[in-house]
Amino acid sequence: MMKLFVVAFLLLLQLHQTTTKHDHQTKSNGLMIKMIHRDSRKSPFYNPKLTLEDRVRRMNMRSEARISQLLIDNNLEKNVDAFQIIPFYGYEFLVPLKIGTPPVPQILVMDTGSLLLWVHCGYTEGGERSPYPLYIYSHSSSYIEDVFCETPMCELIMLKGKCGRDSKRCEYTYRYVTGMTRGNLASEVFTFQSPNGTDVTMNKRLMFGCSSILSKGANRLFQLNHTGFSYCIGNINDEDYYSNTLVLGGEPIIMEDSTPMFMVIGKYYITLEKISVGDKFLDINSSIFKRVNYEGGMLVDSGTTSTYLPDIAFNKLKEEIRFVIGTTLKEHISSRQGELCYHGTINQDIKIFPPIAFHFIENAALKFDAQNLFRQDETDYFCLSVQSTDSDWLSQKLPFSILGIWAQQFYYIAFDINMMRMSFTKIDCDILYD
Repeated sequence: MMKLFVVAFLLLLQLHQTTTKHDHQTKSNGLMIKMIHRDSRKSPFYNPKLTLEDRVRRMNMRSEARISQLLIDNNLEKNVDAFQIIPFYGYEFLVPLKIGTPPVPQILVMDTGSLLLWVHCGYTEGGERSPYPLYIYSHSSSYIEDVFCETPMCELIMLKGKCGRDSKRCEYTYRYVTGMTRGNLASEVFTFQSPNGTDVTMNKRLMFGCSSILSKGANRLFQLNHTGFSYCIGNINDEDYYSNTLVLGGEPIIMEDSTPMFMVIGKYYITLEKISVGDKFLDINSSIFKRVNYEGGMLVDSGTTSTYLPDIAFNKLKEEIRFVIGTTLKEHISSRQGELCYHGTINQDIKIFPPIAFHFIENAALKFDAQNLFRQDETDYFCLSVQSTDSDWLSQKLPFSILGIWAQQFYYIAFDINMMRMSFTKIDCDILYD
């Protein structure tokens, strides 16, 4: 059956807004937006029949799909003309919004690793059916094709923009792994939903491109770059947790020690230097974490569940954790080779555990506790949510490390695009509304 999708390219995000109701303003004067975890009760994909084991299994499947995409993207680093598009199920956090006049409800994916905004707009076969209606630009009174050739937006290298045959409007051509899309750049009115449920309509139009995708596998990706953005992730396991928040623009609400970051095809990387368990630094040569010749660096990703480290670092960390736990817990033999698991529950059996920290260049650190270090895979055993980049269930060895979303729980993470720095602050996301 034919399924309906749209592709829209978000090229410029001006973060000044007006509100249709009273909206919540952050200390940063940025736009605060509600995020919904895919498995929460407010998700359009929520299934109340799923057990804990079901949710974990599906999360792992989404994470593996995400890693497959990242591997393809990394191979395409030398050729920025082609990008991967994968199905919607490869992501964890959703962003509700409305597009056009009258406003059409949509659901987007919060993705720190994408270059563009993909919205439900055209026709394609395959992929996952959207729970929201089709956005038809000809039905919107606020849709305007007002982006012209020989402008900075049109000349973005990834879009290959050029002058139209019959006008000076900007025509783009965008290639990806399984096909291509082309159309005219335009602008439209976007309305976001604030955490308290009110609509926030931006008074600066967003530039984007709208056309039909010409092959299978469309999805929706939410681009997150402007002067800066930040987000706060709470308890992923809690189906009723609704304080996950995305903040676009403005100064970071909270900013502790920060570390330099760099970008590779729209993805944000930082450089890990050391790993500590308690007061002990593990004996790991920091050179294995550096990015050289398209390999190395740590990708901060919102779509991958677990954290991935080079095999040497992973084994050193795993053995130190095994030494700390000792014989107090019985190991569970995982079906995944090399995975460290224990019988029991995290809440009951890991009450006291030495702090574990990732130390990045210029002294920024991300600290783990039991809740964001281990994952309760089933009711009677839990596993370390850190894996090797050379794990046998991966289609190929990962050429870089990944800081997965599980490790980012209970953190406010700020991305300063102007200064190209990232910071981590351990907080309860609820305090963002104080």
